[in-house]
Amino acid sequence: QQELGEHNAEQMSKIVDPINLSLRLMREALDKTSKEHQASMIRLDATIDANMKHSHELGETADRLTRALLGNVKVQGNFGELKLRQLLEDLGLKEGEQYSTQESLKDEFGASIKDDEAKGLIPDFVLHFPNNRDVIVDSKVNIKAYTLYINAANEGDDAEKTKSQYCTEHIAAVRRQVDILAKKDYTKYLKTGYSKLNFVIMYMHNEGALNLALMNDNALWKDAYDKGVLILGPQTMYMNLRILELM
Repeated sequence: QQELGEHNAEQMSKIVDPINLSLRLMREALDKTSKEHQASMIRLDATIDANMKHSHELGETADRLTRALLGNVKVQGNFGELKLRQLLEDLGLKEGEQYSTQESLKDEFGASIKDDEAKGLIPDFVLHFPNNRDVIVDSKVNIKAYTLYINAANEGDDAEKTKSQYCTEHIAAVRRQVDILAKKDYTKYLKTGYSKLNFVIMYMHNEGALNLALMNDNALWKDAYDKGVLILGPQTMYMNLRILELM
C-alpha cells in the first residue's frame, strides 16, 4: 500500500505539476495582457481627447474664417488676392517683373488718381506682358450669397426657394462688381507708351461661384465683356494668360 501510494503520488505529481505550471503561466500572461490593455486604453483615450480637441480647434478656426469671409468684404478681397497671387506664382510669373500689386495709378504729373468718391485707384494686380502691354486684374468679388447657397438645406418645403434666392443675390453681387470695375475705367489711366488693352479682368477665385453665376444668367458674361470687364476663374485665367503671353 505504501509503495502503491508513493507510486500514485508520483504519477499524480507528473500530471498535476505541469497543469499547475501551465495555469500559473497562463495567469501571469493574462495579468500582463490585462495591464498592457489597460495602458493601451489609457493611451487611446489620451489620443482621442487630443484629436477631439484638435478637431474642435479646427472647427472654431473654420467657423471664424467662414464668418470673416461672409461678414467682411475686405477679408474676402484679401483672400481673393492671395489665391490670385498663388496662381500667378504657379504660372512662373515674378512680382516686380511680370506683375505688380497694389500699385497706385498716377497721372502724367505723378499725382495719385482719385475716383468719383475721392478714393485712390489702386488695382489689385497689374500684369505686364511683352510689347509693353499691361492688364488690370481685380479680385474683389463678394461670394457671401454663394456660400449661403452652398450651405443651404437641399430638402424641405422652402429649400428650393431659399437656394434660388441666394443664387439671385449671388448673381446680383457679381453684376455689381462688374459695374464698379466698368465705372472705374482703369485702363485709361495706365502708363503712356503702353499698349493698353481695353478691358479689365475680374478674377473669381472660386470656380464654383463663377459657374453658378454663369449657368443661371446667360447674359452675364457678354454684358460684362461689353462693359470692358472680362470675368475669369482659375481655369480660364490660366488659359487666357497663356494666350496673352503669345500675342
